[in-house]
Amino acid sequence: MTTATKNNLASAANESEFELTVTQIPDEQRICFWPQYFGSIPQWITLEPRIFAWMDRFCDEYNSGIWSFYTLGNGGSFIAPDADFDDKWHLFNGMNGNGAQM
Repeated sequence: MTTATKNNLASAANESEFELTVTQIPDEQRICFWPQYFGSIPQWITLEPRIFAWMDRFCDEYNSGIWSFYTLGNGGSFIAPDADFDDKWHLFNGMNGNGAQM
């Protein structure tokens, strides 16, 4: 699955438009995701459980689950939890008071 998203970036000096391609990693390639994109980070193997723990800490509605892995056309990558239906999650960081809805 590949989707493209257009975003408008505006600054005081100029405006530019760019297209960013997002591609979901197939299940059979997930095993290579962490070492391929984060292998240069010391102890990269601990990143996934840490991400899950932070999500659990920030979001009362989160109770573990399946996460999808993605790559970006600009060489970046990210993971995101799979939501059921149109679930909205409310995140709150008690350490600094920031909150968001996802």
